[in-house]
Amino acid sequence: MKNTLLSLMLADSGAVPALKVDCVPLPVGLLASESDFSVYFPVDALITLGPAQVTPSARGVVALVGQHGCVGPLQKGAARMQAHVMVAGHAYRVDWTPVRDDPARYAPWLWHQTAAMQRRVSQIAQWSFCVQHHTPMQSLSSWLLHCLAQHPHADLTLSLNALPQSIRQWVDLSQAGARRAPDALAFNVRDGCLRMPSAPDLAALACPCHAQMSSDVASA
Repeated sequence: MKNTLLSLMLADSGAVPALKVDCVPLPVGLLASESDFSVYFPVDALITLGPAQVTPSARGVVALVGQHGCVGPLQKGAARMQAHVMVAGHAYRVDWTPVRDDPARYAPWLWHQTAAMQRRVSQIAQWSFCVQHHTPMQSLSSWLLHCLAQHPHADLTLSLNALPQSIRQWVDLSQAGARRAPDALAFNVRDGCLRMPSAPDLAALACPCHAQMSSDVASA
């Protein structure tokens, strides 16, 4: 199992012995951290990240983290973020205390973590733009392509109950549009689950927003 960002950070072998790294299962639901200093590096889990207090202006603002990123420690107070496991799987949990206590030794790690945080901010901004300028079908297709880019397997099945509210709305609106236009491609939604279409099918429907984040994956 592999997380590309953690693999990059572990290349600094001199810092590894002081770290506690555990591979842990992540069930669907709110990500409950064992401490304020745990950082999770998903392998085959997908985690959504959004504001804890959802306002009308922030309904579509959700970042997605998978095998090329990390989550935590989460912000507190007014800017607090919540992480939800959307697709169950595994992640490497790293105790961030040594990194916090010895910033000089772990300077490259802190740089990578800061870069990952900036990528999440850029992702949230991109999806905020997307929901305002593209159709639900385009936005959903682009978002699903980003899911595929963050997951090691192409045969994903997403539980509708585990999707963020804004994404569920995209699914509902896309299905309604397909019913009004019989020739349009409808997503395979059955028994409360969305079966992931192939990447070429999604690319034919998607807006370019997912491509704006392809460099994020490459840099991880």
